[in-house]
Parts: sequence; structure tokens; C-alpha cells
Amino acid sequence: MDAVKVGQLTNADIYWGDDLCIGRFASFERPKLEYEKVKHAALGMVAEFDAPSRQLKAMTGKCEVQFLDIDLLPDGYDPTKGIAITMDAPVDVFGSGGIDLTRGYRLTWHLTVLFSATGSGAHKLSNDFKGEWEYSCLRFVEKASNRQTPLREIDVMAQINRVNGRDVWSKY
Repeated sequence: MDAVKVGQLTNADIYWGDDLCIGRFASFERPKLEYEKVKHAALGMVAEFDAPSRQLKAMTGKCEVQFLDIDLLPDGYDPTKGIAITMDAPVDVFGSGGIDLTRGYRLTWHLTVLFSATGSGAHKLSNDFKGEWEYSCLRFVEKASNRQTPLREIDVMAQINRVNGRDVWSKY
């Protein structure tokens, strides 16, 4: 690991299924990954602590819709349909000489989401539309272009919870 490294996401593309969605979203939040906690407090312990349980909390998130595209709306309005969303962003890494192209990479997030709330915002003269949609995530995979193995992989239906290709919890 480098002692000093400065990097930033400079832009991002959103894909709905296989289709690039430039101009449809103002933002798309990745789901929060959080474990349920088990509190341990017993006689003789110097402190209580919260240990992570094996179960993750619901992976939820929000996105801000910038444009109501009638090609996307029917699928987004159906709460029973899983939508494949891909977010792809370059990570620019800077050194003392400026941007270092040899150290940059792309981060990609693959999600399967069910939209549960689709707000349509306010209507006013000459407005740029802004609607907030909420989702529940069934599958989350985070990959870096400079590595073969996903950094994080969670699939609720397939019972997968991995970090860097290894199961988080042993099966004993």
C-alpha cells in the first residue's frame, strides 16, 4: 500500500440493464452494507461490546431521477421486477506530477434492485424534473478493473456474502 495516494471519482455512468442511461439520473446511491449486531454483556467482562451477526440488514438506497423516460418507467414502477443496475466510474489517482494514468482504474458496481417508492417531485414552470426513488437491493457486486476478484459480493437469494473472493463467515 502506498503511504500517500490521492484519488477521486471524476464521473460515472449508469446502466439500466444493458442500456446506458446518460441524463436520466442526477445521482444513484449505493446501498449501505450493515450487519445486525448482537450485544454481549456478562459478569466478569470489563466492557460490553456489539459483535456483528451473520445477517446483513436490508440493503436499501435512493436515486434521484433527472428525466422521466417512458422507456424506463414501466419497469421502475413494478415493485416485483428486479432491475439490473450497473454503475461505472473512473478513479483518477494523483501524484506529485499530477494525474498518474498508470495507477488509475475503474470501479464498477452491479446491483439488482426492486424499486419500492417512486416519487415524482413537483411540477413548476421550466423545471428540471427531480424525483426521488427508493430501492431494496437483492444483489451487490463491487469490482475494480485492475483486479480479477470482486472486492465485495452479496447475493441475498444465492446466499453469498464475500469479501475479496472469500466467504465472510465460515461454514465450519
